[in-house]
Parts: sequence; structure tokens; C-alpha cells
Amino acid sequence: MLYISRYLTLEYEMEVEVISERDNPFLDRREYRLGFRHGGEATPSRETVVRHVVERMGLERDKVFVASLETYTGMGYTVATIYYYPNGIDWSTIEPSKRWKVKAGGEEESKA
Repeated sequence: MLYISRYLTLEYEMEVEVISERDNPFLDRREYRLGFRHGGEATPSRETVVRHVVERMGLERDKVFVASLETYTGMGYTVATIYYYPNGIDWSTIEPSKRWKVKAGGEEESKA
């Protein structure tokens, strides 16, 4: 696993740290762990995370999947796990349906 410490300053006085990034050739994806420092603000939504990843890292929106958001109470810090499928693989065939949260366009999708 490759650890990188980069900071990006975002709007709303949020700072994003790239905690780690690695290739997963078996699933043909790139995996990121991002730390969001949001101080007194609310936990960033999945859509906000996707928007910042697309804007700041230059990734394509329909290939980004937010796997999880972990908020540390009282610290104003959230860790996001992001999966990026660069070759456009249909992530719905890999990720379980209960984890489908944000798809292209930022719409919430639920599947029974």
C-alpha cells in the first residue's frame, strides 16, 4: 500500500488529505482513502465527496464510487473510501446493491 500525504484546500474551509491510494488490478480499479477536515461544519455528503473528487482529482463522475464515509465524532474529521473504475466497468456487478449510494448525476439509487 502506498501512503501519500497531499492536502487540497476546498471551499467551505474544508481540507482534504489523500491518506492512501493503490491499484487493485484484480477488480480493475484504483482505491483512495481521503481525509476531510470540516471543523464545525456537518459531515460532507456522498455527493459532496464525489463532486470534490471529480473537481480536484480530475476523475470521471460516472466511474467514481463512494464505498464508505467514517466520521470521527467531535474531531470534525471524516475518512472516505473511494473506488475509481478507470475502464468504465459497471460497478453494480462488483459492489453489493446495499452499497449503491451515488451514481452518475448524483441521484440516490436504492434497490430492493
